[in-house]
Amino acid sequence: MASDIERAQELLGQRRYAECAARCEKVLRVRPLHADALEVLGTARLAMGRFPEGIACLHSAAALSPEKTGLLAQLGDALLRTGQALQAAEAFRRAIEQCGPSPQLYYNRGLALQAAQNTTGAIEAYRQCLSLDPGIAEAHNNLGTLLDLSGRFQEAIHCFEQALARRPDYVRALTNLGKVLRQVGRSAEALDVLRKALTLVPDHAPALGNLGAALVDAGQYEDALEGLRRAIQIEPQMAEGHHHVGRALLAQGKRGEALISLRHAVFLKASLVEAQALLGQALLDEGQFAQAIGCLQQATAANPKTADLLVLLGIAQYRGERLQDAADSFAAAVALDHSYSKAFLFRGWALEALEKLPEAVADYERAAALSPDDAETTSSLLSCYTRMCDWSRSDQQLQRLRESPQLLDGINPFVLLSVSDVPSEQLRASRARAHTIVQGRVPFGPSRSYDHERIRVAYLSRDFFSHATSFLVAELFGLHDRSAFEVFGVSYGPDDGSAIRARIVASCDEFLDVRTRSDRQIATTLLDREIDILVDLKGYTAWARTEILALRPAPIQVSYLGYPGTMGAPFIDYLIGDEFLIPAAERPFYFENVVYLPDSYQVNDRHRAVSPTPLKRSDFGLPEEGFVFCCFNNNWKITRPVFDVWMRLLAAVPGSVLWLLEANPWSVENLRAAAQSRGINPERLIFCGRTGSSEHLARHQLADLFLDTLPVNAHTTASDALWTGLPLVTCAGRGFAARVAGSLLHAVNLGELVTSCLEAYEQVSLSLARDPDRLRAIRARLVAGRATLPLFDTPAFCRDLEAAYNGIRLIHRNGEQPRDFRVTRPAS
Repeated sequence: MASDIERAQELLGQRRYAECAARCEKVLRVRPLHADALEVLGTARLAMGRFPEGIACLHSAAALSPEKTGLLAQLGDALLRTGQALQAAEAFRRAIEQCGPSPQLYYNRGLALQAAQNTTGAIEAYRQCLSLDPGIAEAHNNLGTLLDLSGRFQEAIHCFEQALARRPDYVRALTNLGKVLRQVGRSAEALDVLRKALTLVPDHAPALGNLGAALVDAGQYEDALEGLRRAIQIEPQMAEGHHHVGRALLAQGKRGEALISLRHAVFLKASLVEAQALLGQALLDEGQFAQAIGCLQQATAANPKTADLLVLLGIAQYRGERLQDAADSFAAAVALDHSYSKAFLFRGWALEALEKLPEAVADYERAAALSPDDAETTSSLLSCYTRMCDWSRSDQQLQRLRESPQLLDGINPFVLLSVSDVPSEQLRASRARAHTIVQGRVPFGPSRSYDHERIRVAYLSRDFFSHATSFLVAELFGLHDRSAFEVFGVSYGPDDGSAIRARIVASCDEFLDVRTRSDRQIATTLLDREIDILVDLKGYTAWARTEILALRPAPIQVSYLGYPGTMGAPFIDYLIGDEFLIPAAERPFYFENVVYLPDSYQVNDRHRAVSPTPLKRSDFGLPEEGFVFCCFNNNWKITRPVFDVWMRLLAAVPGSVLWLLEANPWSVENLRAAAQSRGINPERLIFCGRTGSSEHLARHQLADLFLDTLPVNAHTTASDALWTGLPLVTCAGRGFAARVAGSLLHAVNLGELVTSCLEAYEQVSLSLARDPDRLRAIRARLVAGRATLPLFDTPAFCRDLEAAYNGIRLIHRNGEQPRDFRVTRPAS
């Protein structure tokens, strides 16, 4: 039998593995527990690729001869080769225990623990190895790799330098050293080290990849891409290489190509958090909110203690209108870092959108305490304070803005409209916002001029549902002359299933619901349809996706109706207005070219239904006999100077009340307190909630006089009042938003109700309240003239707007620069 074992060993040495195995099996049939036969058979089977059987033999042999440390080491090697890292580590531990400290055994145990992702154990094993034999370069390199992964960069650098001191041509150590030097910001040294590695092995993919990453850091994008693409060609599965290609392409503004590379990186290595985060950021910038959320959720799952990732996820959720999820993500970031001002700010945004205004204010104030000079925080505080009618604090924020030019440059332009009637301020804020939007966005190319028989007009908005904008435009789209125009509706907002949305959808030649698409995908859709004129109905209002227009999907882009002011944007060619809205003295503060319509700029829907259900004042807590002043504008439009006038009117008209919309309970509380402080019984302020359109229109008929606001007038609410026959008094300011009601009143031949200062506004309002006959006459004129007054002559308005579109298209087709012009009607 001894001769059989000796012969088997000879056959093993000759690599005649099958014969060797047969000889061992012969022995084991007689003596199943023959340790030497099991050892040799196990070795032969491993050599034949029969790993499970070979490992089983070695396990049995080791159990029979535990004193054989070489056998345990061989078993450990076999287990490691087959991916059984934890079992391999245990085999090496037993070998060390039996034979005493050994550099090689500790090194092998380090390899096994490293493969098992037991970083702490592997670091200890390599340190034990090096304490016995400091000359093992591979151990220094592997230890450095683990320290790098643990964020212990200086220790890692020392390890790689120790490896290179023993093997100066050790390319792996050079590559790893270059990587860590890059991570700690020693870019020049990193470049030198990585270039040295490539002189030794020119096609070493990891060195090429790390050099490319360092070149991206240095802003040398073309050189970086050349090296990174070589690395990927050599090693196509290098996820990090695809990630850095994506970084370089993003830096060059090539977001579409970058997305391809980043997606491939995370496909290859889902655990590559940097790529997941960058892909999430790029998708967020593209407006692909759902996909961005998915990426960032994976990144935060892998790194739940990283506040920056949680904030990025929260932003994606906020933009995707998943508001509570966003608030939760920002809260998690705040819990990790109590000094993270932006996390407080962004949580405030989510809370404000959830109508939790006091909580939002608390977060904004915390953000302001941490970053006093942050424009977004100042803007957000101003927004919340105005919504709550907290005028003392909103006045303080406005004063801060005016004392600090950099704050004014960063304010939300729409928020500024609510408190400022200074057109130069509005232009400055809008230009700053537009500059931010165009950053990193490459337009589709030079303006094109299409040769369509019918002009293709696309109306772009989020608000094609039960929204003020839709209540105005619902009839317009269907009135366009289909022999001359093709009409497209492009909606990136919700479908509420309402009748108004159904009307709009039905009145378009094509209605595109693009809410799930990215900004670039939406722009590409418009480009593919060769839109001649793209009309934006949103501007800088809430949830706008102005980035679509920055991509320039149409040769002519127009701002209309949704945003009451200049957008200050190079990607907007024209603004639709009228002579009253934009007087000559204020024209310099409009960045766009202005098209002046003959009557009012505002379109209206002649089919707005007024509920036929009889309503009584008592249904709304109104006095049956007293005079009812009303204002159904949003509460944020109510300012202290206007409210002072209202309180004087209540004092001057005994038994009168002021009927207001209830936007939120905090504005109600503050307005009633303000009335009390001015000597007016707070019960004379009567609030009503929101209701359906037809009932809302019907309740106007219970009021006597609509009192407008300043610096933001009534817009749709003014049309509602005039449509139902309710007289309205306005004070016209300087800005677009402050002159809308005046434009509408001129278009119903009631210019005498347009005043130019608050003193006159008060006098006219008081005079009307004391002259019921005059009020009845005005109401009768409005009701009788609904079919003929210019404001409600929607077919005539449509012809004027079409003349505007024809004019701006002709200017473009003639190769001329956009310019102001006035639409004139042909003589009848």
